[in-house]
Amino acid sequence: MQAIYAQNNLAQVQIRQLYNELEHQKDEFSQVKAERDALRNSTGNIYDVLVNRENELSALRASEERNIRRFTELEQECERLRAVIDQYIQLFQEKEKELAQLKVADVKNTQKILELNRESDKLQSAIEQFSQKIKESDPDAHRQGDLRNAKKSVRSHGIVRDLANAAEKRILLVDDDSDFSKMLEDLLREIGYTVIGIAANGEQAIAMAGRESSLDLILVDIHIDGDLDGIETARQIRGLYGTPTIFMTAHADDETILRVVMTESDGYLVKPINRQELFANVEMAIHKKRRKDTYTEPRAFIAP
Repeated sequence: MQAIYAQNNLAQVQIRQLYNELEHQKDEFSQVKAERDALRNSTGNIYDVLVNRENELSALRASEERNIRRFTELEQECERLRAVIDQYIQLFQEKEKELAQLKVADVKNTQKILELNRESDKLQSAIEQFSQKIKESDPDAHRQGDLRNAKKSVRSHGIVRDLANAAEKRILLVDDDSDFSKMLEDLLREIGYTVIGIAANGEQAIAMAGRESSLDLILVDIHIDGDLDGIETARQIRGLYGTPTIFMTAHADDETILRVVMTESDGYLVKPINRQELFANVEMAIHKKRRKDTYTEPRAFIAP
């Protein structure tokens, strides 16, 4: 009986050992399972990260391709701009040469104008002497046919003028910049011209020109305030009264220059105004006007 009891105790001990081993294996299995699940989750996260990185890499490649295309376009645009700049440089150099030639021509024209003025003064003096001789020889001749014959003789020299206003050269300024207008007025008066007034807009300029019976020239800025710009103002005044015009501007585009050409202007000055260029343009315009008047006005004046 004791042997059976001992065997039973031994069997229970063995059973407890087996149970303990089973529990230990169960714990190890749970641990292995947990490690497997953790590894599986870790693998899934890595996969997601890899997918995200692939997407980012694809986006970067697409962005790089766009940047390459844009860079190529910018390079082409730069080449085009370089070509345009080269053209402008060449054009600028040509214009500089033209400007130098024009300055030389202006100097020559100024000298020619001075010579013509001296000749005009001499002929004017001859007119006065001739008229004085007529008065001394026959006091009534200058009021009758002899005066007409004298004027016809003088007209052949191309200088028949209103003797009272022959030396006075009357100019109208049109500019909405009061400071510039005053400066230009002082410069013109210093040279020896008569400034009959300053108009700030086209409507005022047309009205002032209409009130003047002996206006020689209009100096008008292209860009003035009001409904009429300088070009349209000059066109209307020329159409109404035939007064010559010299345009002034600080800048002008191709369309504006074309409009200036179409108005048949008598000169073009770029601000700031150069005294020599101003004198040459004004003298040439007034000389052309008075020479034209020589062959038009006297016909009605000396008609029998």
